[in-house]
Amino acid sequence: MATLKEIAAECGFSIATVSRVLNEDDTLNVPEATRELIMETAGRLNYKTRTERKRVEAARKKGLHKLSRVGIVEMLSVGEQIEDAYYMYLKNNVEKVCMEEEIEAIPMQYDEEHGEYKNMGSPVDGIIAIGQFSDERVLAMRKKTEKIVFIDSSPDEQRFCSIKTNYETGVRQGVDYLVRQGHSNIAFVGPENSRDSRAITAPEDRRRIFKAVTKEYQGRVHPETIDVSGTSRDATEKILKFIISDNNLRKPEDKVTALFTYNEATAIGAIKAVQNSGLSVPDDISVLGYNDTVLASYMQPPITGIHIYMDEMARAAVEALTKLINGYVNIPFTTLIPTTLMERGSIRKLV
Repeated sequence: MATLKEIAAECGFSIATVSRVLNEDDTLNVPEATRELIMETAGRLNYKTRTERKRVEAARKKGLHKLSRVGIVEMLSVGEQIEDAYYMYLKNNVEKVCMEEEIEAIPMQYDEEHGEYKNMGSPVDGIIAIGQFSDERVLAMRKKTEKIVFIDSSPDEQRFCSIKTNYETGVRQGVDYLVRQGHSNIAFVGPENSRDSRAITAPEDRRRIFKAVTKEYQGRVHPETIDVSGTSRDATEKILKFIISDNNLRKPEDKVTALFTYNEATAIGAIKAVQNSGLSVPDDISVLGYNDTVLASYMQPPITGIHIYMDEMARAAVEALTKLINGYVNIPFTTLIPTTLMERGSIRKLV
């Protein structure tokens, strides 16, 4: 939980101003933008006001049942996580929150032969499922417990709580940012289809949203698509072919100047492809990533990307599961966690 001092340092206001805003002091005369920034910063840093802390303490005194053991179910194998680290980071964040809350995180493995999940330890109070799962696997989880929270999918909104990132916001932030930097010839790099919330092949959400958002510019943006599987190696090969073709067939003013990649592995592959073509990022082609894990800041150049608050997704999942086991939830709910754009060095400003 953040302190007033940490919030003040983050948003640049005095501790006194931060304190009075968070405690809703009506006598304080500050611009609305200041209030919004302080409230947003406090929320992002998980600050609790004095009133909220008293409410939490009162709930504890009433005998609020605390989670002690949470089953962690993952969609991807270790090998698949190496190709796209997003889900590995999600799992790590869930385990971190559990450790902070003194909750035992218990890995659960799916037994293909018997069609059931096996606990790697004690019985669990509930399950946090990370990724997309088939109906068969969801049923296998329900045999263990009905207290299930899904992260990054929503297989049945009438039955389960879920925590998801807001793709609509993220893609729009990316396109708008590229246009502000002067880019009009933008290629989206990603698969045509991916797995939906029930692990069924369906149109890829980010690609679909990209097409819809670019249409809103009414001809001022000229979108392209480059089909890739989602791995860094495949992205490098496919983008390199595209760049060679683009250079040979188009006039300079019609060439793609920015690549909007649908995940971080693809962004890394895109940088390699541009460099292998003899061009450079961002001088010749800009690259915008999605997910924005710690790897983005270590690339050369560091990748500008759409940041997903995986820590907040994990915290929201643990809180949702706590509400479930305490009967605070009468109907399932879906929480959409917003995204933000992290500027680094992979985008060139053209205007």
